[in-house]
Amino acid sequence: MPDRQAVVWTRVAGEPVKMGSLYVTDTEARFQYTADFVASGSPGLSLVYPPAVYGERPVVVRRPRLLHPRLRALLPPPGEHNLQRKLLLAHLRAQGATFADPFDEEWALLILAGHGGIGHVDCFADDDAARAWYGDVRPAPLVEVGERMGAALRDLIAWLDADAALLLQTLGPTPSVGGAVPKLLVAIPRAGWTGQVSAPTKGRDPTRIDVVLKLERSQTYPGLVELEAMALAAHTAAGFAVPHHWRCQVAGLPALAVERFDRDADGRPIPFESWFAILAAGARDITTPYDGSLERIGRAIDTPAITLVGDRRAAKRHLFRRLLMALLTGNGDLHLENLAILGSGETARFSPVFDPTPMRAYSLHDLLTPLPFGDYGQLPDGADAPIALPQAIARFAGTLAIRRDEAAALIRATLDSTEDYADRVRSLTTLPDPHKRRLEEICLDLRERLAGMAG
Repeated sequence: MPDRQAVVWTRVAGEPVKMGSLYVTDTEARFQYTADFVASGSPGLSLVYPPAVYGERPVVVRRPRLLHPRLRALLPPPGEHNLQRKLLLAHLRAQGATFADPFDEEWALLILAGHGGIGHVDCFADDDAARAWYGDVRPAPLVEVGERMGAALRDLIAWLDADAALLLQTLGPTPSVGGAVPKLLVAIPRAGWTGQVSAPTKGRDPTRIDVVLKLERSQTYPGLVELEAMALAAHTAAGFAVPHHWRCQVAGLPALAVERFDRDADGRPIPFESWFAILAAGARDITTPYDGSLERIGRAIDTPAITLVGDRRAAKRHLFRRLLMALLTGNGDLHLENLAILGSGETARFSPVFDPTPMRAYSLHDLLTPLPFGDYGQLPDGADAPIALPQAIARFAGTLAIRRDEAAALIRATLDSTEDYADRVRSLTTLPDPHKRRLEEICLDLRERLAGMAG
């Protein structure tokens, strides 16, 4: 493989500036900050790679054909069920691109659409490309999501061999977000969903709101949009920060437009990093969002060498409460990509709740939790029975330095805030009855198992 070069820029401080350079060889990837960026005091490539610590010393990933985790987060994950990746690859192939191996494909995607995504990190082929992209701040035209675009989306959602040209001509190769649910980053009118969308904004625009547009795959996950909206409402009732969102239709497709919270009031990006990117940056055994454990997050929060969160005590309580909510709402999908840090330095904290959909409603995802905690289900040496759920929760609270009485109070508060959850599930209109019954039974069972811990 020939050596490859790219540049990383950001507009986190308002004006776009070069953050550093990326060099990739057959054996390693090296990122190096510029001297000016180090002196600026701005947030760097990752919370794990602070400029104040690294200076102009390269940040090296010594694994063949593997980018830094924060740069990998700019790419739509591989897999045939990723709408954004399908669109971007269609765009590249229409331009005559061919790929010798998977890394060639990854690199082409990074150069094409590794900018304007979630967070403050933008990757380009070179400095001229960066200046050209930042220099074009004209708002993209709003277009109606009419029948032609809707038909193209429906075909893509059904994974037919549809021509993506219409969507690409309309929106361009927009940046991406991951996940199994098809998603697009777009802008909508500031008043809310009207059926019109445009490419994401590049700065302050009083007429637009940047959103993640999630499209329901109704054949595989019927009722999913209504489920996620219900889960967001449940988290709001429990006192969590939740983004504004709108249920909508995209030419007959159920959809959810979720306001992006990685932009401030002036349109400047706010650093955003998933716990997968954070942990994978420092541990070779974290290779997927389902590796590690919830305890690993707690230990990382306490790392004295770097500041991952401003208030460590509050962060650990947030993590504990997120687990409780995941259990009591039937989430089953609280993995490392669905937990993230927003901000940097003393302002860094857990982001508002996103993707809390109760996936246990679908038998394909009927899992208590994808990340282990408290050695739940394990058989300790000399024990007669495996560790039960209440014991695992108590052990997890202990690792987070949460006292027994405080853990009981948090459990009691979470049970109280979700007291009407079974009623919420029964009132759903688009989730098929068998799925509703499954989710209701799961959540009632979890309430019974946790009730004895509430004091």
